[in-house]
Amino acid sequence: MKGMTGNGGGTASIKRSFPAAPGEKIERGDVVTVFNNELYRNAEQPVSKLPRFSPDVLYMQQDEDCRAVHPIGGDGFIYIGTTNKQINIYRVDAGADGIAVKARKSIPIYGVEGINYFLFKALTDEMGIICYLEHNTEEWALRIIRWGGTEELLLGERFESQLYANGEPIIESVSESSFLLVWHCTKAVPQRLKASVCTIGAGDAIAYHGYAMELETNETLHYAFAFNKLSENVFAASYWLISNAQGSLVTRMLLLNGEGALVLGEKSIISTTTANRVELRQLILSPSKFVLIFKLGGDLSFYTIVIKDGNVPIADAPYRFRFYNEFYDAVKVSEDRFMCVDNNIITATLMLSVFDTVDGKTSMLTGKTLLNSVKGSYNKLRLVPLGQSLFALTFNHEPERDYAYTQAIMVKITPIQNVIEDLNLREQLINVWDQGAAVDSFDLSALGESGRFVAAGRGRLKLFRCAWSPVRFISSGVGEFGVSTGDHDVNGRTLASIVLSDGSVAVAYRERDTWHGKLSVFRMDIESGDYRPVLSHTFSYSHVDNISMAEVVPGKIALQYKQRLIPAYDSKQMNRGDGSDEVKVMIAAVSAAGLSGKTTTSFNLPEHYINSTFVKLDNGYLLHAGVTDRLAVMARVVKFESTGESVTFTAMQQSVTIDYERLHASVVRLGPNKVAIRSDIRTMIAEVDNNGALLVSQVYYIELLNRVTRGVVGDGQGGLIQLTTHSTGNEALLELTPYGSSGLALYQTDDTMARKQSAMGILTDMSRMDGKAAFVYKSRWASGRMASKSEPHQLLRLALLSTEDFPHDDRFYPFPGTEDTQPVFLPLGGQRAFCIGTDPAGNQIYMLAYSDGDKLSFGKPNLKPHGIAVSGGEAGALVEVAMRGIAEYDEQLKAGSVYYSNRDGRLSMDAAGIKVGLAISEHELLIE
Repeated sequence: MKGMTGNGGGTASIKRSFPAAPGEKIERGDVVTVFNNELYRNAEQPVSKLPRFSPDVLYMQQDEDCRAVHPIGGDGFIYIGTTNKQINIYRVDAGADGIAVKARKSIPIYGVEGINYFLFKALTDEMGIICYLEHNTEEWALRIIRWGGTEELLLGERFESQLYANGEPIIESVSESSFLLVWHCTKAVPQRLKASVCTIGAGDAIAYHGYAMELETNETLHYAFAFNKLSENVFAASYWLISNAQGSLVTRMLLLNGEGALVLGEKSIISTTTANRVELRQLILSPSKFVLIFKLGGDLSFYTIVIKDGNVPIADAPYRFRFYNEFYDAVKVSEDRFMCVDNNIITATLMLSVFDTVDGKTSMLTGKTLLNSVKGSYNKLRLVPLGQSLFALTFNHEPERDYAYTQAIMVKITPIQNVIEDLNLREQLINVWDQGAAVDSFDLSALGESGRFVAAGRGRLKLFRCAWSPVRFISSGVGEFGVSTGDHDVNGRTLASIVLSDGSVAVAYRERDTWHGKLSVFRMDIESGDYRPVLSHTFSYSHVDNISMAEVVPGKIALQYKQRLIPAYDSKQMNRGDGSDEVKVMIAAVSAAGLSGKTTTSFNLPEHYINSTFVKLDNGYLLHAGVTDRLAVMARVVKFESTGESVTFTAMQQSVTIDYERLHASVVRLGPNKVAIRSDIRTMIAEVDNNGALLVSQVYYIELLNRVTRGVVGDGQGGLIQLTTHSTGNEALLELTPYGSSGLALYQTDDTMARKQSAMGILTDMSRMDGKAAFVYKSRWASGRMASKSEPHQLLRLALLSTEDFPHDDRFYPFPGTEDTQPVFLPLGGQRAFCIGTDPAGNQIYMLAYSDGDKLSFGKPNLKPHGIAVSGGEAGALVEVAMRGIAEYDEQLKAGSVYYSNRDGRLSMDAAGIKVGLAISEHELLIE
């Protein structure tokens, strides 16, 4: 065979040269493919490596509960989460490129029921400690975590001790090599409050230093206590003694002498009443003063404790008020002032107060009711200082059963700290976490005084930003979006995406959590050859829906949206025309430099629409159609005029009603000025003449027996394709039915044909790619496990269905997407499409899809191989490729074996890849 193609008479191989594609580096021996006349290494792009749509959102393990978030300086923070099987400790950076995990350590949990108690305490700027107790065990475990001086995480040796603790212990730092461990011990009668010095040795091994000291030994000792460090070697413990008639609130000083031994100091005793619910907390204001917060039954009391002579605690009369909730929070404002927030579950008010402690007396300076309708019986409040007299308050709000949200409100006090500034709820109140943020697994931490903070909950981290002047939430730079909207899913049209005339992609969406309106634009990056985000713009800080978008002139978009006048996180989003919302249109020019010439105007039509869309026609008109607040499907022509940077809209007087008592409407463009308007069951063909008159056909009922219409798409020839699912038993087979159109007439041109696959739902509008009807659908598996948020199996599929050929050349591909995914699929031409999906962890991702008419890949062309690279080169360099015949290969081959392209773009004998050729010698491959 070699002789037949060698020097004896033939060509040993057919070779051609191609430029290496942008971002590519080709090495000799790579299996390569040619796409758009550019050369790519035929390697698979792992879904986990595709870029995140929202760099400010990072998904962790789906079953991982947040236990702690702690800033470590700059852009870094420590995040700790737990599952029933392990403790995960992450070192995370929140830089300009978004949230990224830099290091991770995992600690196994040996029981079957997970963690009972968990505590994290930062000991210095460079290290901290975790202390935890597994369910149904008695051994408390302690381990040192180090993050300073390295980009890694270092874990110390595990230390175990049987504390017989009733509740969580408290840890306070003593020095870089020691700390104090304080706990309520029930090993023997009477109960004891114990403190022990622990040392940190080589390898960060923990050991007790001497014996534990008993701060209190009393049979009336309650398990609630507080403990804090005031200054070097000076600590204070507060605890409660209870009898049948009265209680005693004790504050005891604890000192460390020069030899590192514990010495008991003076104490103060305050007489109290008794009650069942008790909570103690110390809020340190200075080395010589702290506020002792004592929650007893329905009373919340503040005692200012002043330390005299470094060892004598003096308590003045308390400030006390009735307390009607289980949760509150307080934070230091200055050395004399603190702030407290509480939620009264009787009146549903959220109250913020500023207190003064000058001369050891507690008095309220000012107070303000932040909100009047905060509902929720499990309201864990978090008050976090952001710097420059700005604070973020998070709270839980449950306006209706099963609809609980974690919200945030920004509060600013005057520089002299005596006035709480007025609130602008539209810009200072947002939802930071939608349904699913359990109270006990949510945390909030500010990153220094940069105006950024991290919200952490079950399985997810999110970065927020705020501004000082004016005070408002900016939320995340780029948000995320999904199928669930958080408002009973009564609103459609929370997403719109289009391809602009210059190839850019614009995506407008309602952001998850905040419900703000956001616009992201992607453009081709010449250096990398990929689409990259060029701008993210928040077009509404209120709650938006009914989003529609069109390119009215080249490079200029019109973005329609409906927004609430006053934000209110509840299920009352489907407005019926009561005046609580407004419809706006934003006009802006889109370029590589961002948005320019942006104007936002009211878009007032005679009808009030629940959801609607508009389609640009070629004669200077838009067709606007949708569902009104009377549930009628209506259409109206809108004229637009563009002069310089200004665009005006004028609604024409004529309107057409297509259907009544319906919730869905869609418009499909069939020609330059011709469309098909659909309700749930009716279809009407409409054409707009040059005067803006709307000419309509009769109503067509194209619904088929025992079938559900899932969408329609133009066939490129003036007709349309109807996509249906046909329920047969437990299946829902995909079907296509073709229709032609002549004038305003619509007629079926071929039989309804069932396809090979079944669908549970269609997730994108139908479009056309490779001459086929393209859409993403949720597959109905014949067997296997269905997906859920906790088990996000990837069951989304991309369908490319033939609309002409018979037998049908249909193609089906896995689409990267999990449960609750709202995918985007936009054909770009040239056998490419812009896509948004999710990776297996739940992170929203964006990528290009590439097709060669047979294979399809995401991220980069991984298609049918075209040959072996004979030379090498980086982007733009000409690389020679052996495409047919005999190619020399540097690495040793096994003669007689068939070789395939593997996932890395190299030759392999694994038949899972695509066949490349046959080895005819140790260094020669016959490419067929």
